Amino acid sequence: MNAAAIPVPVWWLIAAVATAVFLTAFDSWMPTRRLKARMLFAPAGMAAFAAVRYYAEHMQIEQVLSLYSLVVLAFPLGLLGRRRELARSAANDERGGPARESQWSIAMTVQFLVVLFAAIGLWLLLV
Repeated sequence: MNAAAIPVPVWWLIAAVATAVFLTAFDSWMPTRRLKARMLFAPAGMAAFAAVRYYAEHMQIEQVLSLYSLVVLAFPLGLLGRRRELARSAANDERGGPARESQWSIAMTVQFLVVLFAAIGLWLLLV
């Protein structure tokens, strides 16, 4: 399958759904209003990165939207089942607690990285 085989309006819909999944997941996972507000800006940062790639590398819009969608979905999928640990780590970081208590566990890090690399690998298959 090729990203160009899917029409651009469908990619926009997929990107919108991916953003909604990201925002819904992180809104419920973050322990404080301040952290929830920070999560609102994450998709905007990822979209800015995608726009830079689009203009700098003259990519097709289908490629950029597929990259954005897969990476945005990788974050909640990579942290699925780790809500308590993520919330504890984020709250500790917010309080300015010891850095070692803000670190992710090895299992959480591995889970996140496996999903992120799988998403990037899937994107490479799409382009």
